[in-house]
Amino acid sequence: MTWVILAALLAAAADAPASSTLTAPPTVAPAPSLAAALAHEAEGDDAAALAGVESLARTQPAWELPHLEAARLLLKTGGPASLERAKVHLDAVAAVAPENPRGHYLRGLLLEEQGLPFKAARAYETALSYRASYEEARFRLASVWVGLGDWLKAELHYRYLAHARPEWVQVRLQLALVLERQERVADAERELLAAREAQPGGAMVLRKLAEFYERTNRPQLAAKVRAQLAAPESRRMRALKPSKR
Repeated sequence: MTWVILAALLAAAADAPASSTLTAPPTVAPAPSLAAALAHEAEGDDAAALAGVESLARTQPAWELPHLEAARLLLKTGGPASLERAKVHLDAVAAVAPENPRGHYLRGLLLEEQGLPFKAARAYETALSYRASYEEARFRLASVWVGLGDWLKAELHYRYLAHARPEWVQVRLQLALVLERQERVADAERELLAAREAQPGGAMVLRKLAEFYERTNRPQLAAKVRAQLAAPESRRMRALKPSKR
């Protein structure tokens, strides 16, 4: 769970809020200060980045962006104390910008970390109600439904993502999983083959396809796929320079 949440947080760092009215500070724009604080994170110093954005949140309490970045960094850090501080920042976002989808997305991540998947699902659904194209929120929502065993709801969101982002092979692999759990073997195979077409030499894709054939009692197909997995990559010979002799 933790590594998935971390990946989601890194994706959230680049996600822009839905409305420009939510990003503008209420007084003099201190964007360089926010940029300077976040530059520390890019340099690997999360503690300095957090100190910077929390300082900005104190001086500009009605501007939601520092609160959002502080919550994200605290979730990235983890630990009970950090989660409680993240909640304080997200409560501040809810007060000043209740329609900001990113605030609901980060709250969903917080609730997942707290072991509250149903509440996390509601938070992600709220984020999507404000921005249907919020792909990170939709992916996390689908993952929550997988964890809860609701295959139909998970399928709904994975299918949306597979259409919107066909290059996201991980989505197709997850979609194949939920289809297989519904005993829709042919549909699951179709998604796995589409994933292999997108990444013909992808080790993870080939491994998942081989495992699928083994589970569905097709050992010959499984062996064929595993042979592709074990085959060394073909390498082109480096062209030799003409001899000077």
